[in-house]
Amino acid sequence: MATTTHTLFPAEDLADNESVAVMVEGNDILVCKANGSYYAVANNCTHQRAKLAGGRIRNCFLSCPLHGVRFDLRTGVPLGELTRVGLKTYPIRLADDGNLQLDID
Repeated sequence: MATTTHTLFPAEDLADNESVAVMVEGNDILVCKANGSYYAVANNCTHQRAKLAGGRIRNCFLSCPLHGVRFDLRTGVPLGELTRVGLKTYPIRLADDGNLQLDID
């Protein structure tokens, strides 16, 4: 299967420790900014499938707003005892034109 690159929105629209949910090719994805870097993860907690949008971001970790499960935005790996299933992560980058670009394969 070929990788498809999608242009999302201007990177400057996302402040540090904020996130925005986007739908790309039927995938519910949460785009996050933490410590000046951009990350993209599945917008569903692997504990009880709650949406992660609105969860607190601190030091590259996203907390689920429902039960507080924390996920490492860099790897998708969960911390704590509620789940051992990681989040799907997506390659994201800042393009030369200032927009965020996401790859889906």
